[in-house]
Amino acid sequence: MANIRDVAKLSGHAVSTVSRALNHQGYLAEQTRKEIMAAVKQLDYHRNGLARALSIGKTNQVGVILPYINHPYFQKLADAITDIGFMNGYQVTMMPTNYSQERERHYLDMLKHHLVDGIIFTSRSIAFHDILPYRDYGPIVCCEDTFEYPIASVFTNRGESFVHAFQILKQCGLQHVGVTISRNEHVSQSAKLTLQAYSMVYGPGLDDQLIFRDTKNMFDGITAAEQFLKADPQLQVIFANGDEIAAGAQRQLANQQHPAIVIGQENLPVSFLMDFPTIDHQLTTIGDTAFELLFKAAIEKKQVAAKLILRGQ
Repeated sequence: MANIRDVAKLSGHAVSTVSRALNHQGYLAEQTRKEIMAAVKQLDYHRNGLARALSIGKTNQVGVILPYINHPYFQKLADAITDIGFMNGYQVTMMPTNYSQERERHYLDMLKHHLVDGIIFTSRSIAFHDILPYRDYGPIVCCEDTFEYPIASVFTNRGESFVHAFQILKQCGLQHVGVTISRNEHVSQSAKLTLQAYSMVYGPGLDDQLIFRDTKNMFDGITAAEQFLKADPQLQVIFANGDEIAAGAQRQLANQQHPAIVIGQENLPVSFLMDFPTIDHQLTTIGDTAFELLFKAAIEKKQVAAKLILRGQ
């Protein structure tokens, strides 16, 4: 494989001159440029992108750490980051983890070795105090509240939005509620906030059979609805952790001709098509802001307002 020295030798020009021609830097006589490009073509020379990135300290690549690529929540967030990244001349690399801490550390090591210019966490399993040392190697942004940790973040106040939704349900006289959460509340901040919000509005004591954990897709929503109806035939509401899950639950309720309503999250097209209420956590705005914060000199934390969208009943 030819290198820049081979191009210099064949063209009869110095390596520094060849470098200026390839990088379009400084003045070069047109004849000199033609001789160099003729040598490039003859040798079929291609620049080593990685070596060049290391030499200039910039890859124009951003890593997006996400647990699942095929999950609607993370797809919507990743799409927003990708769009604004491309608009700014960056390639966005998806880094799926399935919530593996080992995999998350592997991706952080890519930042350490300057293989990406920055990392955006859409969700994580690793603790904030384990992420913090990697800020020495490049910028990191989390799409959740990082609390007292000096890590840039953009987030919605999920606890506040959940309390608001439960308050409306209670005001409407709806007392029999089933809740789905993405992960165990001991490891997931969102799951913890969901159950805390329920307790703040309805009081403690939600039956464990009315909590469905590790809920990820439509089929989990179907199973959750089945479980809730067995635990409480008077079920009035399923508070789901995503619109796709809510769609599955609503389908199952309809099959059993049960009048309970569902509430989803993220305002995906399915919530409009199936006409059920949802909490819009403004994922597009969060994705756009996360990319912008990545290259801010100061560490910033921004909160985005969520919105309850009422539909159907």
